[in-house]
Formats: sequence, C-alpha cells, structure tokens
Amino acid sequence: MEKEYGGYLPLELSKGRPYYTGEDVIALNAGRYAITYAIEDAGWKKIYLPYWLCDTVKDAIHICLPDVEIGYYHIDDQLLPTDVTLYDQEGILWVNYFGLQSELVIEHLVHQFHGQIIIDNTQSFFTKPHPQAWQVYSCRKFFGVSDGSYVIHHNIRHREIAERYSSIYSVHLLHSLERGTNYSYSLNKENETRLGFCGPSAMSRLTSGILSSVNYEQVQETRNKNLAALHRILSPYNEFPVFRSAPAMSYPFLWKEKQLKNALIQSKIYVPTLWTETLENPGSSSWERYLSEHLCILPIDQRYDTSDMEYIGNTVLNLINETSL
Repeated sequence: MEKEYGGYLPLELSKGRPYYTGEDVIALNAGRYAITYAIEDAGWKKIYLPYWLCDTVKDAIHICLPDVEIGYYHIDDQLLPTDVTLYDQEGILWVNYFGLQSELVIEHLVHQFHGQIIIDNTQSFFTKPHPQAWQVYSCRKFFGVSDGSYVIHHNIRHREIAERYSSIYSVHLLHSLERGTNYSYSLNKENETRLGFCGPSAMSRLTSGILSSVNYEQVQETRNKNLAALHRILSPYNEFPVFRSAPAMSYPFLWKEKQLKNALIQSKIYVPTLWTETLENPGSSSWERYLSEHLCILPIDQRYDTSDMEYIGNTVLNLINETSL
C-alpha cells in the first residue's frame, strides 16, 4: 500500500507482534485453507479425516485439491484415531479437540504416524507447534477478527498468495462493541459463508493488525482461570473423557440428557452443535453421534471472568436437576 500523508485518522491499534511469526509460519485467511496448504506442502495423495468433523474441511479439499483422495477414521473414547494405517504419500488430520490433549499424547501421535500428520489446533490456539508435524491454528475461534489462520511446519515452502481486504466483512465486530454480538449475528454468519467459497488467501492486513495488538498473556490467563472455575463446579457431572488445565477454546460439558442444550439456549447461554454433519452421516459411530448430540460447548473466553463462570456453572446444575426430574 502506497504511503499517504494527511487526511483523517485511521483505526489505531497497538503495534505489538502476532503470536506466531517466523519462516516456518504461513498466515492465511481460514483454518480450512491452512489444512489444504499443509496437505499440498506435504505432497500427500490421500488424507484421512475424522468422522467427527465439519464438512467445511472436506469441501475445501475437494475445491482446492480435487486430486487428493479422502478417507475417514473413527475416534475412540479418548478422542484418538482408531484403525488408521498410512502408506507413502498419505497423511492424517487429527483434531486436538478443545485443546485438552497433553504434549505427551501429541508426541505419541507424531511418532505413531511417522510425522505424516496434521495437528488441527484450530480449537487450541496456544498449543506449542511440534517440530516434526504440520499444525494449523484458527484466529477467529479465539479473537475478534473476521479471518485468520496459521499453518506451521519446519522449512515449510512459501508460495505467493494474494491478499484480500477484510474491512467490509468486519462490520459485525464494530457493532458488537456497541450493541452486543447478537445484534450482528447474521452478518457474522454471512462472513462464515463467504470463507466457505472465497478460497485461500493471505491473512488480511486488518486481521494482522488486530492480532498484533492482542495481549496474549492476559488471554491465556483468563481462559485458564475460567476453565478451572467451570470445571470445579461441573466436573462431578461431566462425561467428557479428556481434561487438563489449558487456555482452551471452550469448556466441553457432556451430559446424557440432550434437551440440556436447548434449555441452555433458552437461558441465553448459547451453545453450538459440533457437528450436525456427524449426526447425518451413516458412517459415524454411535459414540461420535452421541458427542454431537449431547455435548454442550460452554464459553470461557476473555470477555468473561470467574463470576460469569459461576453463573454459567450454577445455571447448568439447575437445568440438570430440572431435566432429570
């Protein structure tokens, strides 16, 4: 952009640094395209995806890498791959669900699959990259931006990728400061739809500027405290099989009564469904369908503090008692 002088003052952001930088990092517009970038960088002809995953990844592979074959695998009760054997020019995408797996588990998977693995950290922004694996990160799941992702691998090949502007798709972020996130929910959904068909591009300059102004240490501290506060209240009731202290995307609460999710939404605690495609896929296991149908994704992000977590946790407990009657 050609330098300009004078005129009105632009949006001012503090001039820090993004969390991930360096020659091993590629900054893109969305996690799905970070995955296709990793597959292409690895030179794989086939990629295995978990059944418990949204179709946006599959769709992006079909569009960006039409010659790459897709296979599927199930996850066990610890959310780890089952029955996958890789051959030359094949790889596996494994999702670090909610960022709750330990570094030892990740080390084991990298060794098990001989480095032919993409660690999907789109739900785990602060998980340290493994030097012998590809890993992808999503910015939109952790920060108020309209695009943004990273793909990281040692000596990753850099390709020239066009940059797109994102300011026109960021109006909902400005609205949210004045009117709350529900006011522009439809604009946010429009931006999500746009990312589905726009194709890969470099991270926008606006997103890069916002990410350079984030206090990452504070974000991690807040998410850690909120996760711990919710877990103290809900752990005796939570059926979710994996937990560790981490600055996670959210707190996964698994409960046997599926009507709890709708009851939470009625109480203005908005919980998404991960993922409806799994419920409709005849190849999904009963465990994977159970997760999609019953899992409540509770917010723990940096907008909130421990008093908010106490309110959310106690609301869940009250609704559990009501739905169990």
